[in-house]
Amino acid sequence: MMMKRWATLLFPLVLCANAAGVCASEVTFQGGLQYDWWKGNNDTDGSQVFVPVELGAEMDDFSARMITAFTRTESDISGVGGFQSLSSVIDTKVNLSYMMVDKLPVNFLFGLDLNCPTGKTDLDDDELLVVRDPDLVSIVDHGEGFNVNPNISMTKDWADWGTGLGIGYLWRGEYDYSGEYRNYDPGEIAYVTGEIRYYLAEEGLLRLYGDYGTFTKDKLDNEDFYRESDFFLLGAETRYLTEKWETRLNIKGTFRGKSEFRQASSRLKTESREGYGDEFLADLLCRYAFSEKDSITPFVQLLYIDDNQYAASSPLYVGTRTKYSAGLSLKRQVSDVGSLELMLRVFHMDDEKGWLDSDDVTYNGHSLMLLYAGSF
Repeated sequence: MMMKRWATLLFPLVLCANAAGVCASEVTFQGGLQYDWWKGNNDTDGSQVFVPVELGAEMDDFSARMITAFTRTESDISGVGGFQSLSSVIDTKVNLSYMMVDKLPVNFLFGLDLNCPTGKTDLDDDELLVVRDPDLVSIVDHGEGFNVNPNISMTKDWADWGTGLGIGYLWRGEYDYSGEYRNYDPGEIAYVTGEIRYYLAEEGLLRLYGDYGTFTKDKLDNEDFYRESDFFLLGAETRYLTEKWETRLNIKGTFRGKSEFRQASSRLKTESREGYGDEFLADLLCRYAFSEKDSITPFVQLLYIDDNQYAASSPLYVGTRTKYSAGLSLKRQVSDVGSLELMLRVFHMDDEKGWLDSDDVTYNGHSLMLLYAGSF
């Protein structure tokens, strides 16, 4: 049984060559409240409330950011465990960076990302039932070990073109995932990112980007347990920005290979088929500013995940997933240093049968968010 759902690792490459000048000293804050709700046609439903908090600071070429949240997740799974809930603070993410712009022929961004284990681990059987799919609720990882992720990005701009390259390595610490899976040591991740930009006059750009990542072996009680498949991500984005309008279209695909599982001999064996289907995601948003203080942003999203390569009769088969999302965001500048944003999103998702559900399932849900962002 998979202990964690594979999440696409996208490390965006920041083209710092055209970055606006960082103010000498600034502290930023974001905080709010979000409510997610979903319901399936198989007598299942659930919800999640979380309160995110983010603090940031910038001074000259240095910046630091810290993010955490309190979350409460509830689910009612008919025929499995009934109503269950899980409340916790999640892990705290810390990002430190140093930017070198216009000091060398190539611009550099040095980063250090940390995952501090302030969340909840060692989940019991009832709490495991609450952990849901990330396409249903926003937060599914309530706690991990201490992780360290150094990374570096290099960028170069010309008149109409920009290029960039980034590399990084993520060390992931050991922790107790649950009562059954103790001393779990997830594998490390090495990744490389790249991007090419073409600037369309002063109002827009075209952007092509890609990521590649490879994993080392997960261990359980110091024995090889699992190895996640390598992944490759390829995307394209276009943006158009004027004083009142911003339009953005982003399309990307994620492609994965074969994973390795522990056999009875305690050795890892590559699966006979690719256990993950190809994943495609398209986002479109259009922001309109009524004034210097007020703006509205409608957006739509389409997610399609192809079925994997196992036969439909196999217990490892996972069918296709299609998710349609749409929403609206209203934002107002409430002071010289602060803004308030209200966002509503709805979704419809069709899931074909898989190892988790023996029948096709249709889900519907919505999210409501209120967010304050300010600086001082």
